[in-house]
Amino acid sequence: MKQISVVIVNYNGVHYLQRCLDSIYASNTQNFVVDVIVVDNCSSDHSVEFIKKSYQQVRIMTNEINNYVRAVNLGISHTMADVIVLLNNDTIVQKNWISGLVETMQEYPECGVVQSKILFADGTTVNSVGVNEIEDFYFKDTGFGEKDSGQYEFIKEIEFFSGGSVAIRRQCLEQVGNFDEDFIMFFEDIDYSIRCRKRGWKIYYTPKSVVHHRYHGTATTELSDYFCSRNRFLCIAKHDPSSLPRSIKTSHFFLNDELHSLYSSLLEAAKILVAHHEDEVVYSSFYSLKKELLDLYESRKVYNFFAQLELLLGIRRIKIGIYDHAFHFSGGGQRYVAEMAKILQDKYDVTYVANKDMKLSQYMDWYNIDLSKCKLKILKIPFFEKINEYTINESAVLFEDNNPFDIIGDESLNYDVFINANMLSKVKPQSIYSVFVCHFPDNKRGRFFHVDDYTAIISNGSYTSSWIKKKWRLEPTHVLYPPVDMYNPESNSRNKKNIILSVARFETTGSKKQMEMARTFADMVSRDKILMKDWTLVLAGGTFPGNPYFDKVKNTVSSLQCNIELRPDVTYEELRTLYRDAAIFWHACGLKEKDPHRVEHFGMTTVEAMQNFCAPVVIDGGGQREIVEHNISGFRFKTVTQLQEYTKTLVSNIELRYEMAKNAYKRSHSFNMDVFKAKLEKIFGEIEIELKGKPIAIRK
Repeated sequence: MKQISVVIVNYNGVHYLQRCLDSIYASNTQNFVVDVIVVDNCSSDHSVEFIKKSYQQVRIMTNEINNYVRAVNLGISHTMADVIVLLNNDTIVQKNWISGLVETMQEYPECGVVQSKILFADGTTVNSVGVNEIEDFYFKDTGFGEKDSGQYEFIKEIEFFSGGSVAIRRQCLEQVGNFDEDFIMFFEDIDYSIRCRKRGWKIYYTPKSVVHHRYHGTATTELSDYFCSRNRFLCIAKHDPSSLPRSIKTSHFFLNDELHSLYSSLLEAAKILVAHHEDEVVYSSFYSLKKELLDLYESRKVYNFFAQLELLLGIRRIKIGIYDHAFHFSGGGQRYVAEMAKILQDKYDVTYVANKDMKLSQYMDWYNIDLSKCKLKILKIPFFEKINEYTINESAVLFEDNNPFDIIGDESLNYDVFINANMLSKVKPQSIYSVFVCHFPDNKRGRFFHVDDYTAIISNGSYTSSWIKKKWRLEPTHVLYPPVDMYNPESNSRNKKNIILSVARFETTGSKKQMEMARTFADMVSRDKILMKDWTLVLAGGTFPGNPYFDKVKNTVSSLQCNIELRPDVTYEELRTLYRDAAIFWHACGLKEKDPHRVEHFGMTTVEAMQNFCAPVVIDGGGQREIVEHNISGFRFKTVTQLQEYTKTLVSNIELRYEMAKNAYKRSHSFNMDVFKAKLEKIFGEIEIELKGKPIAIRK
């Protein structure tokens, strides 16, 4: 007995499946063994469970991604029959549905594909009796919307078939090949029709096989419109490449001013064009395409189009430019982006862009990070060179007619991804994809503000995110806590010295509060000489020659006459030793501050200390609240009095200090390099998908 395979792709169609499957098994199948395969396209409505319970004879396949055409190919790959029938899940078949398809195929041996008569659900109105081209690769179902009054009661050859109910001869499938999964959904039947006819196979319509179709039962009008417009370009690029440029202004994307969808669809079409045609055809088509694109987009966008096309074609690796205007300073923000670069350099071509003379080797020494696969480009900004300003401070740009940072924006065009690594809001990105890394929104919106122009905003924590929303009215796309990897196998909670450690830059503004901490410690010693007599406060952090604040702290410490050590610009190994030895860690940035940007936005050094079993006593504000769980993994203080009280508690209660140090160590794992790396790779995995033009596979 002859076997017929029926392949049905299902997405959330549980409310259609019973009527569809019941109608198949109720149809005239006495001369056939019907093998029904349902390929589930990532449903969430328990379709699979329903089929397993109610139709044990149905074979079920699961498509791992949301791609209708891939699901069709998956189903076909599991068939053995000489005739394979594709059927929509939102249909009900009439009694002679299968026999009508097979009889027509037997009557016409040159027939590779035969389509059923497809009526709407009312059973009296025509949905499709074939497909015809109207003009310029626009297609319409033949008979669509007509009352079925016998006008299509004859078998006929057609140019294009509709995939709603169609039988395909095995021999045709083997010669023509799989359906093209680039189409995802819609137009795959048009493409297959063209390929069939190129192979010499004919396509027929037969009224002997009838189905009733719930129009757009499982695919919305919005989805249909998008994919039909997108896939029209793909089909033209594949079968009539010279027509691609002139097809742009007749597209629905163009007519509806949907220029973003137009751009991304043309990228995919250009990739298809290269894949299917000789170089001469490609060059000619691209020359015409460039002229059409320049009519629609600014030249920068057109430049990016062909740069992105190189990525789609796999010609080169993604180029990433990292701009850090504070590259020549040592700080937490710089380490944050250095860790990003370390991870990214293995997969992408990474170039640092800095504004002051500096060697990458010195930068690597600061953070003990190998960035040898990165390049460094020094691009000096004439405005700051003219005023001889060592710090690149965007607040200095007040009344200039032109934006001094445009030189950096122009440089960004050389990269596929431009990362503004340190919150400089006046740089306008021109790359294909752009990322603004924000540790805190320091400046207000004003002249030359361009953060809105970035594709993505990465914030370093929830505190920063809340202020980006308040201050700039922008929604961060990602929260990426700074990576902290200061674990030292020599550290443990009990092998500690009587050291209170603070690690922070000696900012000229005094925002890190080294002066206040020194005076607080001196006051503790004077009030409780016995308890504090063997304790030392160590203030470590980066500075620069002639730093007036550091000099002020140094003079103050000299006058206090107690055990306070200043450790400016410590090396990485020296810092590791300090963390290993310190029992308590202080962080006071934000003390007595009302301005939110002067509060610690995250606090990498706090996590570093916690990774080395230091018990933290930190300000109860900013990002410190996200790190330290009060009374569990440390203490959070609001006043100097609380700082002293919590510190004395830890000094006098050694077991409590040990317990908090162990809890701090456990808590620190939430902010370590493994967590950071996984999140960063996920972010850039999504960026890579977008850059390479792979659309989100939407279900049918």
